[in-house]
Amino acid sequence: MLNSEGLVHRMSDGDVGTTENARPPIADILEKIKDAENRVRNIIKEAEVQKEKILAEGKREALEIKERSANETAEMIERLSRTINNTIESERKKIFANSEIDAEKVRAIAKAKMDQAREYLLKEFMRAIDDQA
Repeated sequence: MLNSEGLVHRMSDGDVGTTENARPPIADILEKIKDAENRVRNIIKEAEVQKEKILAEGKREALEIKERSANETAEMIERLSRTINNTIESERKKIFANSEIDAEKVRAIAKAKMDQAREYLLKEFMRAIDDQA
């Protein structure tokens, strides 16, 4: 800039320019940079806090899902176990019922054969007596 004497005069950092081309003082620029850096640091800190909250929430939800899944699996196993046990018990009852029927048939056949055996022995005994007489 030209001074009143026509000499070029340079503006220092502390000089406040009055012309349109005048630059703000370096201290103001540095202060704005520091403010911007602080805002960025705060944004990063808030983002870190949010990240930790989200991670914690995700872990909690994962544990809940795992626990719910384990409970559902245990319930399913219990239902299957009851179904299998009921099926086994039903089959066991059928087998015993059929065995009882088969045992009755065998008893009936044995009784019939015992009656036949008695008649045969009686006939043989009577013939032996007749042969002796």
